[in-house]
Amino acid sequence: MRNWILNPSETRLLRYQTRTDDRANMDRKKELLVRVYAVLAAFIILSVVIMARVVKVSLIEGDKWREKGNKNVKMRTLRAERGNIYSEDFNLLSTSLKFFDIHMDLSVQKDKVFNEGVDSLAYHLSQSIGRHKTSSEWRRSLIQGRKKKKKYFPIAKRINSDELRKIKKFPLFRLNKYKGGLIAESFSKRSKPYNGFASRTIGEDRQNASKIGLEGYFDKFLAGDSTQVLMKKVSELNNEWVPVYDLQDFEPGKGNDIVTTINIDIQDIVHNELLSRVAEIEAEAGTAIVMDVETGAIKAISNFRRLEDGNYAEIYNDAIGRLSEPGSTFKLASALALMDDGYCDLESTVDLKGGKMRFYDLTMYDSDMHGLGRVTLREVFEKSSNVGMAKLVHDNYNSPEGRIKFVDKLRSLGMASKMGIEIVGESKPLVKHPVKNKNTWYGTTIPWMAHGYELMNTPLQTLNLYNAIANDGKMMKPYLVSEILDGESTVKIFRPRVLKRQLVKPQVVKAAQQMLEGVVKSGTGRKLRSSIVDIAGKTGTTRVNYNEKDQKKEYNASFAGYFPVQNPKYSMIVVIYKPQGNAYYGASAAGPVYKKIAERITTLSDNLIYSEESQKIATAELPESNAGFGNDFKRVFDYVGLEYKSKVKGSWVEVDPFETKMLIDKKKITKSEVPNVKGMGARDAIYVLENLGMSVEVDGVGKVVKQTIKPGAKIKGQDIKIYLN
Repeated sequence: MRNWILNPSETRLLRYQTRTDDRANMDRKKELLVRVYAVLAAFIILSVVIMARVVKVSLIEGDKWREKGNKNVKMRTLRAERGNIYSEDFNLLSTSLKFFDIHMDLSVQKDKVFNEGVDSLAYHLSQSIGRHKTSSEWRRSLIQGRKKKKKYFPIAKRINSDELRKIKKFPLFRLNKYKGGLIAESFSKRSKPYNGFASRTIGEDRQNASKIGLEGYFDKFLAGDSTQVLMKKVSELNNEWVPVYDLQDFEPGKGNDIVTTINIDIQDIVHNELLSRVAEIEAEAGTAIVMDVETGAIKAISNFRRLEDGNYAEIYNDAIGRLSEPGSTFKLASALALMDDGYCDLESTVDLKGGKMRFYDLTMYDSDMHGLGRVTLREVFEKSSNVGMAKLVHDNYNSPEGRIKFVDKLRSLGMASKMGIEIVGESKPLVKHPVKNKNTWYGTTIPWMAHGYELMNTPLQTLNLYNAIANDGKMMKPYLVSEILDGESTVKIFRPRVLKRQLVKPQVVKAAQQMLEGVVKSGTGRKLRSSIVDIAGKTGTTRVNYNEKDQKKEYNASFAGYFPVQNPKYSMIVVIYKPQGNAYYGASAAGPVYKKIAERITTLSDNLIYSEESQKIATAELPESNAGFGNDFKRVFDYVGLEYKSKVKGSWVEVDPFETKMLIDKKKITKSEVPNVKGMGARDAIYVLENLGMSVEVDGVGKVVKQTIKPGAKIKGQDIKIYLN
């Protein structure tokens, strides 16, 4: 074995080699570090440059670049499918119908695919949703659009889901979006399957406008959660935007459903009977509400106003928003105050002075100068004596302390408060206070308030007082919605709510019930006596322009009450605003429609009571309104023993039922104007029209219900046709 021992020369060589290697290693390390530092410096410089650009773009030039970006892309809100509104038995009152706007991206198809499919697509479009163009016109339009690389070529607007399913099977469209180019943009439109039924109460969902009715009040529930969708601009010229992604891939969800208290059968009756009545007497407007006595649930609500063309439509919710002086229906509140404060009972008496009395500097009249002297409170109420009620309230409350007491009593009866109904727009009653409103408080304020003047409320607020009396003194909160649903689960339930458990003393409630029954049995509402159902309530007639002495008198007519008397199920109010002709009293204008609605509702319900008394009185009703030759009516009324009051001696008259008698008044007929012959028999109508130089054609038998030339038009010897029924 060799012994490795280096000689001196070898040792020096080895040391040299080692130093050389160490020096080389050091050089390589230095070179590597230089490279690392160079790369790091480059990264630092690049980062600084990038940060500088970010700062410049976002802060210095931010507005400029954002403006440019917004010109080509933007976010669009995709609304959720709006929830439905149902009646109490789940009939649809308002729902969302889905529609689609169809476009086509003509830049995505391969040439071979487009050329093979364009003829067939043009043919299918011309035979279905695009019938306004022929097949050749469609083909030419599609080819021209492709040459211009149209990304948003219009195909059709407002097609429904069934039509969309069909066109998805058309050539090219049956391919996916990125091969065939079909673009379907969905949107919803609100629809009311029952058209005008409670239309203003259900409300409207309108973009860029205030929502009204239930649609507005419960908007946050019905609307659901929306989704943001990215859109890109495809045409600067036409400002066309398309979704970056297929809208059908988005499911924004659905809003909650609302279940109302509306009964569709009762609503149908109220809607049609009210509309028929306001049209018949050419009223400015009319409203009617039906409420469940026990719960306060509103079962029907209708409002009609006359349009410029003479037709009627629901354009304002008069039932909850229209303030007016209630007139004699307010006498119930005055009577309750008198009895509950211990000033009167049913047998307390007052002198009517024949129907005329002076309070301070004003004279008050009853509607009929009856000549009566001292009568009871019961008779005052049944005969609707303005003088009697005003005198009783004046004697007991028209002192500094008494005025405050009377107004406070009205407030305790709910006559100065909103009902809190679930609709935006309920008006607050206007009830003056003798101290807070001393500048508008007069000596005559108390007697005029006593019979429904110098204060204002809505029909719903009046009805709720009558509902409380029908409910044995328990005042309920009127409500329109019973529950809110999310699919099949319940989000919220609305239960009946008591506003006041005992409105007045129990004995006062009983006395009020007797007075309301007496109005229909023997008072101003006798015309409402029915062979089908017993009705209790109060007539109301309000002169609306009593401060305008030189103007034609205008009235509002109303009837508020409940039925059946024995076991009240429903309360109802009907208000007719400014009826034309002589049928302007509560009993003759509002009464007939109230009676018809009550009878028809009764026939729907097996649990309503048909009284023996009501079965006996069918023949006691007064005739309906008529027109014709005055002496003929007088002879008939005298023959049958029917009481009447004649205001004129003219040949041609109008007759209307008024309280317990028939009222005969002059019918205006001039030689230069077409007369109103509605209500006349054929003989009288023909006689009048032909004597004015007109040629008459008759259709039907009975009384005239329609004429082809409107009353008031100038007579020029023209032909006129009258329709009888």
